[in-house]
Amino acid sequence: MEHDRPSVDDLLDRSIALMVNRIDLKINRAVEADEDITYTSNACPSDRASLLRIYEAKAGEEQVAFSSSIWSLVNMRSRKILKAKELSMKNYTLAKYRNPFGDRKFKITSEDEKNMETLGTFKVGREYMDDNGHMNNVKYLEHVEEWVPELAEGKFLREIRLHFMKEAFYDEELTIKRLLKEGAWYFCMYKASGEANFECEVFTS
Repeated sequence: MEHDRPSVDDLLDRSIALMVNRIDLKINRAVEADEDITYTSNACPSDRASLLRIYEAKAGEEQVAFSSSIWSLVNMRSRKILKAKELSMKNYTLAKYRNPFGDRKFKITSEDEKNMETLGTFKVGREYMDDNGHMNNVKYLEHVEEWVPELAEGKFLREIRLHFMKEAFYDEELTIKRLLKEGAWYFCMYKASGEANFECEVFTS
């Protein structure tokens, strides 16, 4: 976006922010130290209110990771979701959208929520904030990683599905819960109001 324009800064000048709703990531293998990796990212044809983007990491011709994501355009003043056509894509090199998990859906059910264990709470500090004024998406996964026991045994995250539902703002308190089900760890975060603002599914390898 920075090269082909409009860039993220161009959108911010119009009081428009890009906010990610979903990220689906499949890691085929761990990357070794000093390994040469090529990363690519492309926007995909989009309509209605969803902006689509894919990412790929390759070692030579070998794909080591692939990810898809769904974004929204948000008016920073009114907080309203805008239509995809508000972002001109005529300068971008577009790619075909595909999800690394195909049609497999991910949903934490109400029954799953009842069976989750509460791990603790934390407050959103200034070090968590991004340019849009809410908790940076990367920080969610960092908290999840702390509670995946297999990572301490030398394993790595192999499949990751992240859903962002409600923004978390500075000094908000979030509660994190966890459930192990059919080989996958499921996590939810909740605002003080009880609303779920984030959920994810992770598999390790």
